[in-house]
Amino acid sequence: MKDINANPVKFNELTGGKNCIVFTYPKMGESGKFLPENLKDLKGLTGCTLQCKAYQENLAKLESAGFTLIAVGSQSVEKMNEFKQSVGANFIFLSDENFELESPLNLQTFTTNDGKKFYHRQTLIMKNGEVVKRFNDVAEPANDAANVLAAIERL
Repeated sequence: MKDINANPVKFNELTGGKNCIVFTYPKMGESGKFLPENLKDLKGLTGCTLQCKAYQENLAKLESAGFTLIAVGSQSVEKMNEFKQSVGANFIFLSDENFELESPLNLQTFTTNDGKKFYHRQTLIMKNGEVVKRFNDVAEPANDAANVLAAIERL
């Protein structure tokens, strides 16, 4: 994987022994018009901007709770950098174009009819480097940050 500056990143070194919130987002762009029928009505496939802005608004709360925020997408570093700048995000973005995290973290993916693969919208809460809570198919991206903060309080 690569960070926003195209530097190689080892996920285990970034998260090992730490408390992190890791969320994946599809950000399909033009491929969104090629969704298979079984995914066209699935909530949560849109809303990347709202999700990232909500996380940015809650970043200080997450950090004061001792968590690092990491966004993971399958976009190129260039596209991801554009997106990060457009939403004014000040947290870590990782480009996982080769889906290196799919198997180790048991992340869900989908493929559009134009052959492109994406992550479903998912959020993982990690404590001491281990996944302790998982939200699969986040249906309301704008509420993801608030839901994560509530879950952290219950841990």
